[in-house]
Amino acid sequence: GVLVDGHTHEDQMPITRAQPSATLKQARRTPIFWLATLSLSIHSLLGTAVTFHIVSIFAAAGRSQTEAFAYFLPTAVFATVTNLLCGWLVDKRSLKPFMIVMLSGFLLGAIGLLYLQHTWGYAALVVGFGIGGGLWSVTSNLAFIRNFGPLHLGEISGLCTSIMVFASAIGPALFSLGLDYFDSYDAALWVCICALVLLLGFAFVVRQNAPNEFVNVDV
Repeated sequence: GVLVDGHTHEDQMPITRAQPSATLKQARRTPIFWLATLSLSIHSLLGTAVTFHIVSIFAAAGRSQTEAFAYFLPTAVFATVTNLLCGWLVDKRSLKPFMIVMLSGFLLGAIGLLYLQHTWGYAALVVGFGIGGGLWSVTSNLAFIRNFGPLHLGEISGLCTSIMVFASAIGPALFSLGLDYFDSYDAALWVCICALVLLLGFAFVVRQNAPNEFVNVDV
């Protein structure tokens, strides 16, 4: 048969073996699955809601439409730099501290939204959502492959994506209801802040799984 350049028929065939992997049923039973999924989903909820209501949110804080749209550029810069730097750092490090920093960034950004009328609130929004958004990409790419292996990655990450899409869909509605019933976005923001505080506390104590933990486990 055809051989790759540099190889001969006398070369030994490579030894292959299945990589340890968790099934979707096993993954759903672990705290790390729900921590990763809910952490990624809260970003989808907040990000979609803020983008959808960006002009109204800034107007409620006494800021102009120009300032509202200008917010995206510095946020994208922070997100890009964070993604490039942390994407390099995470190769040989645990994902857990990056997830903690991501949630802390989202929390900082949500608090910044509450005090958007102040200069420091705007800065907190930009820095927090920028860093959190950059780490969101890192976390979404690595959380499931590192914890559950490659074999059932599609259905595991698929469930996470479905929950993220649902969170993204209800985000704008949550903020709209808050505005309708409380005449401000503060109530919706406080719901998100409480959720982020709970997730952050959860992230400090939850243990990450190694895929080989799922070998020979009854499913």
